[in-house]
Amino acid sequence: FHNVSYHQLRQKIGIPLKKIKKCKACALGKITKASFKSKHLRAKGPFEGLHLDLIGPISPTSREGDKYILTVVDSNTRYCSAIPINKKSDVVETLSIIIDYEVKRFGYHPSVLHSDRGGEFINIAMEDYCRKNLIKYRTADHYTPQQNGLAERHNRTIIESLRTILTDSNISRQFWSNVVKVSTLTLNQIPSHRSTKSP
Repeated sequence: FHNVSYHQLRQKIGIPLKKIKKCKACALGKITKASFKSKHLRAKGPFEGLHLDLIGPISPTSREGDKYILTVVDSNTRYCSAIPINKKSDVVETLSIIIDYEVKRFGYHPSVLHSDRGGEFINIAMEDYCRKNLIKYRTADHYTPQQNGLAERHNRTIIESLRTILTDSNISRQFWSNVVKVSTLTLNQIPSHRSTKSP
C-alpha cells in the first residue's frame, strides 16, 4: 500500500513526490501489533457477505464532528467502504443506508454480516434490521476481534495510510475524514492479491 496508495494520493492532491529511498512517514504509519492469521469463508458472489468493523475514537474530532470510521468490506470482491461517523450509535443507521443503496444495484440483500462483538454491532436495532431483511449475523468469539480478520486488515491499511499522509503533509489533522475517503478510493483501485482486477 506504501508505494501504490500513499504516493498516488500525493500526486492526486498535488503534493510533490520526494525522491528518497526510505519514507520515514510510511515507516511511522506502519507501526502495528503482530498479525493474527485467521481464515474466513469467501462469499461466492459480490455483496453476499460483508465484514464490519469500527475504527476509533479518533482524535482530534474531524471538522464535521466525526470520531469514528465504519468499515464495510465485501468478502467476495474485497471492496471497502470507510464512512466517517459521529458516534457509535450511528452504526446501524449508516450501515442500513449503505446496504439499501447497494440493494438497488445488485437486486438483493447480503446473506451474511460478520463483525466482532462490539456493542455498536450487537444490539436490538441490528437484530431487527437483519431479521427484517433475512440477513444472518455472525460474530467473532469473545476477546478475539482478530477473527474478523478481513475487516481488521483493511482497518490497518486505512490507518497506516491516514497516519502517513497526515504525518508527511501540512494538512490539519481535523481533515482526516476527507483524507480517509480519498485513501479508501485508492485502496479500491488496487487489485486484490487473489485477483488481477480491482474491487
